[in-house]
Amino acid sequence: MANRDKVIWESLSNLDLSPTMEKNARDKYNALAKYFEEQGLDSTFYPQGSFLIGTTIRPYRDGKNHDYDLDVLVILNRKKEDTDAKSVKNDIGACLKESGIYSDKLEKEDRNCWTLKYAKVTDEIGFSLDIVPSVEEDILIKNQIVNSGVSDLLVAKTVAITDKETYEYKWLTSNSLGFGEWFLEISNKHLTTGMRIQQYNKLPENIRSLFLSSEEIPVYYYRSNLQRAVQFIKRHRDIYYDRSRLEGDKPSSIILSALIADSIKDESFLSVVDIVNTFITKYRNKSISIMQYGEILNPVDLRENLIERYTVNRLKNMDTWIEELSRFMSIDDESQFKRSIHNDINMEVFGEFFQNPTKITPTKPWKK
Repeated sequence: MANRDKVIWESLSNLDLSPTMEKNARDKYNALAKYFEEQGLDSTFYPQGSFLIGTTIRPYRDGKNHDYDLDVLVILNRKKEDTDAKSVKNDIGACLKESGIYSDKLEKEDRNCWTLKYAKVTDEIGFSLDIVPSVEEDILIKNQIVNSGVSDLLVAKTVAITDKETYEYKWLTSNSLGFGEWFLEISNKHLTTGMRIQQYNKLPENIRSLFLSSEEIPVYYYRSNLQRAVQFIKRHRDIYYDRSRLEGDKPSSIILSALIADSIKDESFLSVVDIVNTFITKYRNKSISIMQYGEILNPVDLRENLIERYTVNRLKNMDTWIEELSRFMSIDDESQFKRSIHNDINMEVFGEFFQNPTKITPTKPWKK
């Protein structure tokens, strides 16, 4: 099991954010926060989504890898009742457009965010920052979430983000920061001291030199077995759905992260393989606690069904994909497992184990 974990970790090594890329991205949004402050826009910046919970993986679309998409939450210091979604979204957009530095990087306005596209950083890999405007959510909605069964501490981080449909702006309730706290608390139960030491020893010298001791290095430079399991499953999902030409049907990262973490929340120090297999088994049995009555609940807002808009066919496609993931994980032969990693996860690893490694045509059910 330990050896197979090592294989999975190696398969993800060049798909994860490198420590250098991690630092670069965080430096970029800290510089952006400083610029906003200088312009008198009172706000606070936080990483969110996969960037926050340490499960970022290189996007895979149309048969190839793409640059990273990283989410950053911007909370304006305004009361929701004293402003509106359009003003919040446009004030942040105007601030970006007025900058000689950021206006050139600004992409077309997206539904929930403003996107800044940065130049390539290393090895021809770049990233974009999706800047998500928000304000603190009002107390009535927070109380409703508490009444649904979520702790006050997690609910306290709830915000209202802007949402633009055509020309209309509205508010959406979001708690990405609370979700991050919930996920990382579980994740830390699957990160041993030995794992920290091993990862610390592999950090570039320019990163280690910034801190006086290993204890001072921020936890976002480390990866737990839970984080690796989520990355591995997300990568398998991306390639499966891309090859199946079902890109629009693939389950979102928040759904997968919630299901995987919830399936092992009462365990400690599981291997990556054990986490993946536990998730598969409990998903099949519908025994993950946030799977209730045909719904998948948001663990930090139990009022929300994360698959509310999923069609029956989309859910069937998800079940089919999980079965393919199960078959992948049940491969006993180590050489064949590495071959499958090479063909179905990362073409840049384990090619040396095979003669003339080439991309193998996916077997059923991946064929259309």
